[in-house]
Amino acid sequence: MDIVKKMRWERPLDLDRSESQNMPLVSHEAPKSPDSLTSILRLVQSDTEASAAPAAASPSSSQDWANLIERVRAAAHRTREVEAQAQEQEQRVHELLERVRDDIKLASERVRAAEARSANVQAQAEQRIRAAEERAEAAEERARIAEDWLKQVHEAIVSEFSTLTEVPSKAA
Repeated sequence: MDIVKKMRWERPLDLDRSESQNMPLVSHEAPKSPDSLTSILRLVQSDTEASAAPAAASPSSSQDWANLIERVRAAAHRTREVEAQAQEQEQRVHELLERVRDDIKLASERVRAAEARSANVQAQAEQRIRAAEERAEAAEERARIAEDWLKQVHEAIVSEFSTLTEVPSKAA
């Protein structure tokens, strides 16, 4: 149901009949401006000031009262329309805020998941680096041991074959 109709005030039936004959209908399709409440108040005030001079000269007629009541009703109707627009806009703002909150929540969850993946990858990388360093140290140790053995083999060959090379040179 339209919120303006929901907020609608009921008019006495006798006023409806008497005023419908004398008053023009108020358009419900009036252009809507953001400052419409102020313009309504200015309209009522200017009409009141314009009718103040004749009111002093002659007593108020039922037509003047009917015009005043119709202006009040028009102002009330416009106020209800403005209120309905404000409520609709407020609802849109609340929906937008809710979507923004949901987006922020999802983004935070994605950030946490990415941070967890990053920490996991970093831990795996550190573990692989430590394993590679251990393998490198073990390879260096094996290379040092192999060098020691090669030195010993070299010394053994040199010491054993040096006696053989010295013997033929004495014979010559």
